[in-house]
Amino acid sequence: MPNNKPVKQLKNKPDTPDKIIITAALPYANGKIHIGHLLEYIQADIYTRFLKLLGKDALYICASDMHGTPIEVNAKKAGKEPEKFALEFWKEHQQEFAHYLIQFDNYYKTHSPENKELAEYFFTELNKNKLIYTKKIKVVYCEKCQRSLPDRFVKGRCPHCKAEEQYGDICEKCGSVIKGIDLLEPYCIICHSKPIKKDSEHYFFKLSSFAKKLTSWFDSKEADLQPEVKNWLKKWLENLDDWCISRDAPYFGFEIPNSKKETGEVKYFYVWLDAPIGYISSTKNYCDKRGLDWKDYWYKGQVQHFIGKDIAYFHYLFWPAMLMGVGIPTPKLTTHGWVTVNGQKMSKSRGTFFTAEDFRKTYPVEPLRFYFASYLDRKVIDVDMSFNEFQAVTNNVLMGNLGNFCYRTLTFAEKNYGTIAKIKEEKALVKKIEGLFALIRQDYQKQDFKSAVRHILQIADLGNSYFQQAEPWKGKEKKTAEVGFCVNLARNLAIVSSPILPKFSQKIYAALGHVALEEKAAGKKAVKEKTPEDKTTENKNLLWTDLKWNWKGKLKPIELLVKKIEQISELQAKENTKKNTKENKDVKKEHKKEVKPEIKPELNSKKINIEIKVGKIVEVKDHPNADSLYLLKVDFGAERRQVVAGLKTKVPAKELLGRVTVFCTNLKKAKLRGEWSEAMILVADDGHKLAFLDVDKNKSKLGEVISPIIFDQANHPEISFDEFKQLKIVVKKGLITVNDKFLLGISVKGMKDGVEIH
Repeated sequence: MPNNKPVKQLKNKPDTPDKIIITAALPYANGKIHIGHLLEYIQADIYTRFLKLLGKDALYICASDMHGTPIEVNAKKAGKEPEKFALEFWKEHQQEFAHYLIQFDNYYKTHSPENKELAEYFFTELNKNKLIYTKKIKVVYCEKCQRSLPDRFVKGRCPHCKAEEQYGDICEKCGSVIKGIDLLEPYCIICHSKPIKKDSEHYFFKLSSFAKKLTSWFDSKEADLQPEVKNWLKKWLENLDDWCISRDAPYFGFEIPNSKKETGEVKYFYVWLDAPIGYISSTKNYCDKRGLDWKDYWYKGQVQHFIGKDIAYFHYLFWPAMLMGVGIPTPKLTTHGWVTVNGQKMSKSRGTFFTAEDFRKTYPVEPLRFYFASYLDRKVIDVDMSFNEFQAVTNNVLMGNLGNFCYRTLTFAEKNYGTIAKIKEEKALVKKIEGLFALIRQDYQKQDFKSAVRHILQIADLGNSYFQQAEPWKGKEKKTAEVGFCVNLARNLAIVSSPILPKFSQKIYAALGHVALEEKAAGKKAVKEKTPEDKTTENKNLLWTDLKWNWKGKLKPIELLVKKIEQISELQAKENTKKNTKENKDVKKEHKKEVKPEIKPELNSKKINIEIKVGKIVEVKDHPNADSLYLLKVDFGAERRQVVAGLKTKVPAKELLGRVTVFCTNLKKAKLRGEWSEAMILVADDGHKLAFLDVDKNKSKLGEVISPIIFDQANHPEISFDEFKQLKIVVKKGLITVNDKFLLGISVKGMKDGVEIH
């Protein structure tokens, strides 16, 4: 009989409260969404979908940041009122997010009655608590423009590190907090004239009085701060100043009550005061329309912010201090790095700046969610949008492994049986897979999506191996139960991968007749339905508790799950000036083809699995019995091993010491000239020079297994050197392939395609 019990859940404490608010930073309504923005919104969306998968009352809350000088100035240039100008981007941003399957429960705006009410409430309460005062200060004033210049409208050299072209708030080079009046050789970014210093009376928030409270919060377990962030905060707290929370006219924002009477001039709330309050006002907007109380979420639940490292200062200092000042519990925060493009900072001048619209016109959007997830954990690291690797991940991993198993299983089952009536009981395999389900749940909870992807792919790999070994095409009538097991595994994979791949999963649900597709068609129709503030999409997804092995029923034809990327086309062409117009047209034409994966048995009956781990060389010694060999001591995190390496005549010892690179660790240990070798270092060798397969120290943990995804991730028996030699490990497109399957996370420079790895 099949196992009719639901998958066992982890026996641990409740991982989160039942009411959770998840936010991403409020996008500024002054320009298009680009692929750098998408990382954060996808990250927060994955986490929200996971919480909803657990049955939590989790709300993904966001809004457009509509205030400030940039909007006021650019609206004037466009000949529009600031509010109308910002509303156009408010609508456009929602449309773009919908294309990328980013599903907000409420997407509001900071120029709203709720936000005005709450901004004034914060100001009044802080004032009552004697945390607000006024004083005269020097401001940067442009005589030509006849206006005070906010931080982002004056540039100059940093007074600390002397870096040029820095704004008047934070130096991007040294990380120092600065002021516009302190910039060396300042200039107005509107007219490029040299500004003057002028006296003006402004409101200040006593941020400095929160130094002890902030320090206590930073060190608490509840805050759960990332190590990199703690290092920044210690530096910032050394010079914690009070915070100017007002701005001079002209300014698009909320006027501070009684400001003219108290300062002699009308003052406006600085955008960084009312923008984070927008998280609360959007929650309030959602709750008011449903007869709920926003305080149940902000006072009794948990708030989780996802932000980029460029706005960490505001979110870890100003915002929590404001919340402390009015008695609202502090949030949890996760900070991510930036998105680079093919190893370079996003830049319009370099041709590495791509809008979300650019990207989706060339590539399918869901694979980007998978690609980002495969790099995201709680480390503050930059994620590189390498187009070659994106193609490899989509074609060889998402389609070649996960997509291949689910698609061929459901296609085979629907065409040959139509209905699943029998399910084979596989106790040992189910136990193994359910252990991986538990790990995936932990991964999601820890926001380690990179590890969740790895474990999902391990399950898919087990499924592919099982399907191949069953060989149902040889005896369809005798293999109905085995195929039934595979259908249930595909269903369960759809559930655990749904936070990352919602449309992929919904296609599988539809094939099983569970629910209609939840996601609306992208484009104008989706925006028309989602744009009104009171419109939400009902969550119809299956839940984590629906992980079972007893599904039976009629199958429907499955839609193509993943579209193969045939070539790196228009976006790559923008960077490659050598490509002519004809090539670009050919690429675009080729890209329109839809290629379905073939369903056929593998020819190889025996699979040789290679285990590749990240290790750090901590000691280099000469081999006592061989002039050309080194003895390396390698740290793999949980253990250290000795490696004999034939590199002495090619690489100086100092170039090896401290290097973080990769090793084959399931090779049978062997005695080489009297010394044991317990692993093998991997290098590219073209006959003239060597290239190490180094990994980023900040992105990879020592001991991390990075075997080819298509191989059995959970089973790495020892292999002989002769078996190792049967593997074809070569350079391809700057990456590494093992038997034509890409090895993710490793690249090699300066080597042509086909160069072998030894």
